[in-house]
Amino acid sequence: MSEVSSEETADYEHLRRKRKETEGTVELAEIVDVWVGEREVVCRFGFEWTSERVRRRYDLDSDRDVARLEALCETNGLAFEQATHLDGAFVELTYTGEAWVPTAEAAYADGEGGAVETFRAESRLLVRELATAPAVLRRGVERVRALTVTQTIIGVVLVKKVAIVALLAYLLL
Repeated sequence: MSEVSSEETADYEHLRRKRKETEGTVELAEIVDVWVGEREVVCRFGFEWTSERVRRRYDLDSDRDVARLEALCETNGLAFEQATHLDGAFVELTYTGEAWVPTAEAAYADGEGGAVETFRAESRLLVRELATAPAVLRRGVERVRALTVTQTIIGVVLVKKVAIVALLAYLLL
């Protein structure tokens, strides 16, 4: 019986990893470690088929990164503030061609996710940015969010009419 050398094992693991690292591949990974710092959260993911770890860094000063981490927490039934409890949880990671990304973050990655997911994610980010704006903008955002469907439709129709009148006035003058 011949012994398997460590070089053959490394080659096998390398080839297996390369086969898995094709764009669009979805694999189940365990969150091995979660570190929460003052300005960032770092998660390390591990696959059962390789000893290498995937490291994801979330900047707490970035609305987009906070939304990504929120989405990751929500897929495991946790609130954002409970991110430290992600340790040991299993999540799906998708290979994007460059890196492994949690599938829950697809709407926040450039060129990934469906149009509806991306629109919802971007509108949530916009509302979050406006909510931290001055009081006048905050009140405006709160009023817009409180509108009913009928009020929204009437508002869109009025804005379109005003835009048409403004365009005609610009062309005629």
